[in-house]
Amino acid sequence: MVDKNNPYKEGTVRHQIFEVLKDLRWHCSQHEFSSSQPAKTLQTMRQEGMQFEKVGQNWEKRMFCSSCGKKTSHRRLISLDKGKDMTRGNIPESLKKRIRKLYSFKDEITESKVTGRTIEVDHRVPQIRWSEKEQDNDPNMSDEEIRKKFMTLSRENNLLKSRHCEKCFKTGKRQPLLGIKFFFKGSEDYIEPLGCQGCGWHNPKGWKEELNNTINSQT
Repeated sequence: MVDKNNPYKEGTVRHQIFEVLKDLRWHCSQHEFSSSQPAKTLQTMRQEGMQFEKVGQNWEKRMFCSSCGKKTSHRRLISLDKGKDMTRGNIPESLKKRIRKLYSFKDEITESKVTGRTIEVDHRVPQIRWSEKEQDNDPNMSDEEIRKKFMTLSRENNLLKSRHCEKCFKTGKRQPLLGIKFFFKGSEDYIEPLGCQGCGWHNPKGWKEELNNTINSQT
C-alpha cells in the first residue's frame, strides 16, 4: 500500500500533484497543478507505479474547465496503490565517460562528433517499453554490454528518438528512421518477443549496415 497521506516529500511538485489527485477525481492540469508544465512530473509518477486513467492511447482527457473557460487536459488517479516501478537505475559518471569515449563522442544517427556540449548517453530500448525497474548500472560493465544497452546521441536526436518511440508505443507501428521504411528484423508491426530489434531507432549503426547490404545485394 502507498501512504495515503502522501508518498512524496513535502515541498516537491510530485507532493503537490498527489495532494490534488488523491481524491481520485478528474483535475485540470492547466490551473490545479503547481507546475505550468506538469507532463514530465506526471510521466515520472507513472514510471514509479502511480496508476492514472488512460483514455485511448493518452493519459489525459480533454474536458471543459469552468475555471479556465475552455477545454484543457485533465488527469485522474484510479488508485492510491502503486503498480510496478519503472524508474531508471543510476548510470555512474565514470560509466558515462566510458560510453562517450567508446563511441568517440559521436551521434550514432549522423555519425558526427558532437562539439560545444556533452553528447548524451541513451538507452537503446526506450523506458516506455520496460517491463520492470532498471537496476543501477555496473560501472565496470564490459564494452560488449555497453554496445548492447546504450548509444550516444545529440540532444536533438535523443528527443527525436523519444518522440518516435512514444508513437510506436501508442500505435503499435515501428517508426521509420530518416523516413525510410526498412526494418532488418521483423516488420513495421511491433511484436514481442522481437521488440525493438531491427528498428533503426534502436540500432542506427546496425540499421545502416543492413540497409547497405540489402542495396548492394540487389545491384
